[in-house]
Amino acid sequence: MKLSSYSVENNELCLRTGSGDFVPVSGLLEGGYQRPTYIYNFDDVKARLEHMKQAFKGKCHIHYALKSNDHPVLLKKIAELGVGVDLVSAGELRKALESGFKAKDIVFSGVGKTKAEIKEALQADIAQLNVESPAELKRIEQVASELSVKAKVAFRLNPEVNPVTHPYICTGFRENKFGMDSSFFDELHGILNDSKHLELVGVTAHIGSQLRDLSASIEAVEKSLQTFEKWRSKGFAVKTLDIGGGIGIDYSSLDTTSEYEMIEEYGAEVLKIIEGHDLELLSEPGRIIVGRCGVLVSEVQYIKETPHKNFCIVDTGMHQLMRPSLYQANHQILPLKASETSSKVLYDIVGPICESADVIGHERPFQPLFEGDLLAIMDAGAYGRVMMSDYNSHAKPLEIVVENGKIVS
Repeated sequence: MKLSSYSVENNELCLRTGSGDFVPVSGLLEGGYQRPTYIYNFDDVKARLEHMKQAFKGKCHIHYALKSNDHPVLLKKIAELGVGVDLVSAGELRKALESGFKAKDIVFSGVGKTKAEIKEALQADIAQLNVESPAELKRIEQVASELSVKAKVAFRLNPEVNPVTHPYICTGFRENKFGMDSSFFDELHGILNDSKHLELVGVTAHIGSQLRDLSASIEAVEKSLQTFEKWRSKGFAVKTLDIGGGIGIDYSSLDTTSEYEMIEEYGAEVLKIIEGHDLELLSEPGRIIVGRCGVLVSEVQYIKETPHKNFCIVDTGMHQLMRPSLYQANHQILPLKASETSSKVLYDIVGPICESADVIGHERPFQPLFEGDLLAIMDAGAYGRVMMSDYNSHAKPLEIVVENGKIVS
């Protein structure tokens, strides 16, 4: 059993350091609890990145998916580990460069790049622009021509595989807006041949997020490799095969053994597929790297008992963690300090937002809860604060980065 970066020790939720020590989460709230607080354990991030490098035997260049968590201290520390970054906007491009990522290690994805974003990416001379449509390729060609530069592009394949995941985060099936199937290839070929300002450097695919069954991911890699070799046979010097990201985490358990085993299995299978092919392998992990590192600490404001159910009303909600409302995601919710009682009460853990969808957890069993108790919403390191909104104008949550059990931001 390989525990997550948080565990319950002596009835208290603790952060586990890289050396195996335990630090009470409550002790990380400097000056006591003030407002909802995201806590990120960098030791866990580092361990996962190192494990992924080992799983691919150093033969895969990792590009961290910046959209999953863009905290500046985390980004700086991830950049210092020598990995690249995958991003989807000019704003993320600036954050990446400011955090220390090198332009040669930056991949720009996304379906709606504006002319201004393309221009900024070309001027920065990043590694590649992942192209989602012939119309986008034409726009990149136009901007590159105006700048008198050559744009390095990779075609995003829609491999038409349907992974087992939430429909909102499925991106590799024919009904999704992402990528291109083989019906686009002739048009793409024509655009490339007519331009002196485009260089096809690779093929990329990303079929979705929170993938726990590797079969669809493996199928997508196989199809991507076939497409890669087709473009090479057409005379294009493609060199990068970008297999995307999407490996998920088990939100239902603190035991992360299956996740580490899945990373190992995925690395072994991909290396087996590409064996004998001359290419540079890229990947774009996000959630699997930072999802487990974060918790969102919240305070109980009121207990509301009705004939039908009990409500525990806390001071965070869908405005600060959208996943339960948007994806019907089930995050574990744990008290920072548990009592010795064995009696349990079922509560709906709900937030302060004026929407009935503002439910963090339905019918969760807890020790009896009281005003002022602190709860931790687990595994909130990915797609948490980055998806925050200003709806209802609540104060923004605090954010704390911890390394070796000490606060570093």
